[in-house]
Amino acid sequence: MSSSELSRIKERSKSRKLINEIYDNAIRTYLIHYSCESLYENSTGGSTRVTSIAIRNLKSAQTKSWSIHKSAELKGQLTSIQQNIDSLEKSMLDGYFSFLETHRDHTFIHWNMRDENYGFAALEHRYHVLSGTPFELNDDKKVDLARELVTLYGRKYAPHTSPKGRKGRLMSIVEMNNIADLDALPGAEEADAFTKGEYLKLHQSTLRKVDILANIFDRIHDKSIKTNADFMDKYGIHPVAILELAKNNILVTGLIFLSSIGIAIINCSRIFAWAKSLLGFV
Repeated sequence: MSSSELSRIKERSKSRKLINEIYDNAIRTYLIHYSCESLYENSTGGSTRVTSIAIRNLKSAQTKSWSIHKSAELKGQLTSIQQNIDSLEKSMLDGYFSFLETHRDHTFIHWNMRDENYGFAALEHRYHVLSGTPFELNDDKKVDLARELVTLYGRKYAPHTSPKGRKGRLMSIVEMNNIADLDALPGAEEADAFTKGEYLKLHQSTLRKVDILANIFDRIHDKSIKTNADFMDKYGIHPVAILELAKNNILVTGLIFLSSIGIAIINCSRIFAWAKSLLGFV
């Protein structure tokens, strides 16, 4: 067995332990997602504008959200969003970073929010651009659900394009598990909605996606999630992998136990027969 295979088994065990710990402390855990303009077709050449952010508590399902649309409604500027878009985005990010700082000791589960292109750092940078002072959440409080899926089920756990042709593994997992996805827009459609000024549509998509993340997490925890991973993807071929499987599967553990008893009985019978023949010979 290669060291990489053994390392993967250990990482998988750590990931499973992390999922269980998060579940046990669900009241202090949030799921987060946000939408923004296109990451690849930005007409201004600057950082991508954020349009909505949603945060849902893993235990209570209570959800907080901030969006350009909500900011505009609160300020009575629904009919003049484009003229006031910077101040509306700033107001949205004010609320988000205030919440983040207040809940700095909580865990935040996300989907691929890991760099300045799309992630916590991107939100921080955008707030700086709008003259804000962002609170920076410690990395040990961030859990990337997409990476945990790779650790647990291998790199082939889901295709990058869903059966319905939607891009992204998130949509693939949604379709494979028949998870409700009403209002959830793939990245390209979110970018298109931004171009058309459909900010309410973007907000609804973001809210749906934190619900989806919660659903996926629950399925990972109770091991009911459907993926394309086969036995080899998840466990490898080394005996250590078999033991790891047995430790987490009552049926397999029972079969191994019964097999051990059977082997012991057979060996005892052989020893008895050998001893009997030996005594008879003497």
